Amino acid sequence: MTCRHYLVVVFALVFFTFGGNLLYAQTQPIVVKGSVMADGEPVIGATVMVKDLLTGTATDIDGNFTLEAPSNATLVISYIGYETVEVAINGRNSITVELTADTFTLDDIVVVGYGVQRKVNLTGAVASVSTRELEGKLVSNALEALQGTTPGLIIQQGSSNPGSPPSINIRGLNTMNNNDPLIIIDGIEGSMANLNPADIENISILKDASSTAIYGSRASNGVVLITTKKGASGKAKFNYEYMIGYQNPTSLPEIADSWIYAELYNEAAVNSGRTTKFTAEDIAGFRNGGTNVNWVRELYKTNSPQSSHNLSMAGGNDQLSYFASLGYLDQNSMFKGPDYGYNRYNARLNVSHKATKDLTIYLTSQFARNDIKEHAYWTEWIIEQANRMPPIYPIMKEDGSYNYPSGSNSNGLQRLMDGGYRSNANDELLGTVRAEWDIFKGFKLTGSVGGRIWNNNMREKRIAFEGTGDAENKLTAQFYRSKNITTNLMASYNTQIGKHSIEGLAGFAYEGFNDFQFTTSRITEDSKFDVFVGEQSGDDIRNSGGAGDWSIYSGFARASYNYDQKYLLEFNIRNDYSSYFAKGNRSGLFPSLSAGWRISEEEFWGDAANYVPSLKLRGSWGLVGNNRIGAYQYMRTVSTTNGISFGDNVVETAYFSSANPDIKWETTRMANIGVDLGLLNNSLNVTFDLFNNRTDNILVNLPVPGLFGFSAPIQNASVVETKGWELSVNYRLTTGAVSHNISGNISDSFNEVIDNKGTEIIGGYDVQTIIKEGYPLFSYYAYRADGFFQNEEEVAKGPHLEGITPKPGDIRYLDKNGDGIINPDNDRFIVGNDFPRYTFGFSYGLEFKNFYFSMLWQGVGKRSKWMRGESVEAFHNNNEGPLHVFHIDRWTPTNTDATYPRLTMGSESANNAAKSDFWIQDASYLRLKNAQIGYVLPKKWVNPVGIENMRLFVSAQNPLTFTKMKGGYDPEYTADGSGRAYPVSSTYSFGLNINF
Repeated sequence: MTCRHYLVVVFALVFFTFGGNLLYAQTQPIVVKGSVMADGEPVIGATVMVKDLLTGTATDIDGNFTLEAPSNATLVISYIGYETVEVAINGRNSITVELTADTFTLDDIVVVGYGVQRKVNLTGAVASVSTRELEGKLVSNALEALQGTTPGLIIQQGSSNPGSPPSINIRGLNTMNNNDPLIIIDGIEGSMANLNPADIENISILKDASSTAIYGSRASNGVVLITTKKGASGKAKFNYEYMIGYQNPTSLPEIADSWIYAELYNEAAVNSGRTTKFTAEDIAGFRNGGTNVNWVRELYKTNSPQSSHNLSMAGGNDQLSYFASLGYLDQNSMFKGPDYGYNRYNARLNVSHKATKDLTIYLTSQFARNDIKEHAYWTEWIIEQANRMPPIYPIMKEDGSYNYPSGSNSNGLQRLMDGGYRSNANDELLGTVRAEWDIFKGFKLTGSVGGRIWNNNMREKRIAFEGTGDAENKLTAQFYRSKNITTNLMASYNTQIGKHSIEGLAGFAYEGFNDFQFTTSRITEDSKFDVFVGEQSGDDIRNSGGAGDWSIYSGFARASYNYDQKYLLEFNIRNDYSSYFAKGNRSGLFPSLSAGWRISEEEFWGDAANYVPSLKLRGSWGLVGNNRIGAYQYMRTVSTTNGISFGDNVVETAYFSSANPDIKWETTRMANIGVDLGLLNNSLNVTFDLFNNRTDNILVNLPVPGLFGFSAPIQNASVVETKGWELSVNYRLTTGAVSHNISGNISDSFNEVIDNKGTEIIGGYDVQTIIKEGYPLFSYYAYRADGFFQNEEEVAKGPHLEGITPKPGDIRYLDKNGDGIINPDNDRFIVGNDFPRYTFGFSYGLEFKNFYFSMLWQGVGKRSKWMRGESVEAFHNNNEGPLHVFHIDRWTPTNTDATYPRLTMGSESANNAAKSDFWIQDASYLRLKNAQIGYVLPKKWVNPVGIENMRLFVSAQNPLTFTKMKGGYDPEYTADGSGRAYPVSSTYSFGLNINF
């Protein structure tokens, strides 16, 4: 079925079902008027339904309602956050109803795979994140607002580059391949990059096998379930939110002033056997108003604006409800330049229609467009050049032209301002149609079909600068499209027999994906021409493309049993059939079993309930799978290249890849033990989990001998075990007129390579990592520094790097094998890794009358970051710069307890520049992630003008960071250690939210 046919079917279903308006005639009707109150205030928009009928209404702005109903009927009154009340009419014409707060609010209903459950009955490790965490935060991606809110949810914001999402991980690393969790949005696999945070209704984090096995495929790294907002019966309600803020880098490289640079340059030159460069007069000139320019700071603007608008409408009646929204985000780049930044446009329509008493049809649909405009050069190039420039040179000459100091053939600011642009226009259409048919009491059939279409159009225009290293005018165009379709058919049944509650679900799913991409580029003397103008072949033309597809067929089932709300059992199973593997290996079976015991419901608990009113033990075990590798690796593929010369002609040659037809699923065994504890009348809640994951048959390319003649084929060869724990605490209390909400969480995970067939896999160049049995994945592999040589006697005793004679003030290294020579084959150690451990978050919120305040602190207790190159080395790579502030505390004969070795340059730096743990920094940190204060205007001010409520607020994102990282680099930095990354931003914003 084509996309066009699919859309026709979707809209035909929607409009057909909306047309089926059924009327129910009732006998002896009377007109009932009433009011709904809560805490002495009228409840606006409460739903008032006639029980067992499809008629109903909603309360108005004064909490009043009027409807026609049989004189002997029963009214059902409901409102979010309050207990549902049933009131018999008994012939009355006037009724007043008082609602009370629901003991089990939305926080106690958790979305799980293909359904929902009450939190008290959960047996798996599932966390539900309140959408309050998203409110009032000016973020471009919802993940930024979730950081630090949930134990085990590891989010790293290594950059605030417009359109660049943070990384996300659940409970650590389980494999050498993709460790990203599966993200499901309204039943469809998707990305949070294009999701409007204002549209989110619920976020559930599924962490263990009992909660993820129902998704089987690709669920070994956890699942993030997102449901978007729906409408409700009642008159139309509108919500508008506007936020505007200003961004600045949280930190930038701390470059020493020009006069300090000049003094220490002379010192490094003398230490390196060179002549000095700066006279005393030069240094005095710098100190007394001379040139002192931080080239990196010159790349960024001050107070780059960011804003968002969100408008939504929700309402409906007893048969039709809807939620519609429009959103716009405008994030300017902090880089200087012409209109760089990120614009996102969101539109959503979610509709539910009760076609008959037993049939309900749901439509969820989203369209998102994002436009990203940036410079035409790679960000790393621009920052690298600026970071290597000493402050003694102006970035612009007096005549207004760009400066190219000695040793430089480019200017980063010029690249930003005049070097052209790269634009990405991305369109996403995502939608699902779902029908639920209640066959008889407790038995329901559900069918759904959904899809996601993603288009990307990239255009790049890079402009050359005469006399520089940027000598090529280059035009590039790229088109990418992907399509994904998902179908589900399920049958579910639940029943209550005395104290026995039984639920069952069985279903079938299909997911298919295909993509296509084409890229063309040309080098041209005149960059005004379009890339498609002229000949499409030649020495200056490059064309490439590709396509791929995959599919998964699945069957799944779940059965749960609950006896007297005390003893809980659940079983899940899924069988996936994946095209990633050859026939005979495509099937993967993923079962799970979990159990819970609500001890506090036992009779013997007795008086203990006064102290511990809620106590539940739970445990789970299961298997989940991972197939996230490149497609077609079970078969040999062929590619062509210009590889052989015959005379003056170069001819194409064919290259056959290596393949392994026997590869199969990676399988992760997950075990979890947890306890949920309620104290102080359940106002203090504690959750603790221990988990152990073991991934077998990891798909990896183990090294092969060179005589093999091909690249290493992928094979199921490795085993990794991940252990960890999670703790979360939440406390709600009221002191007088002030309500407090305090919560905290901390978690840790640690992985170990159990089996790698006795091989070691060393990767990287400037920063080297190793995969080795008995150690964590991707551990740093380097020499271990052992202080500085303090005198010639220590130098003579060694040990020395092979081929290098150090001097006093140079770094000394541990001699692992004791032979007096330091070399990479014998003397490297495993010296940590950069995956965060002991991730934590702490939040506090209070409400006092119409005021509210909240803050969220987030951090990492242990993380190592190997920094390299110009980010940490003085006079790196024989360049004139840089020189950071921390280099000032360098070793000299009179400063022997320094933190940095003697200053050197050129070949004299070879000893100190060796790959060692001296360059590995402590990247633990504490960050105030968000602080917010707001005021809700009194209703008597806003209700007369038609506004239900209105709040004003100010917010700060990333305003404070405490870290031991040197050089001015952000501790969340996740790139290769060079420091060449767009910075994380701190944003101060103002906003208003109006409901009417």
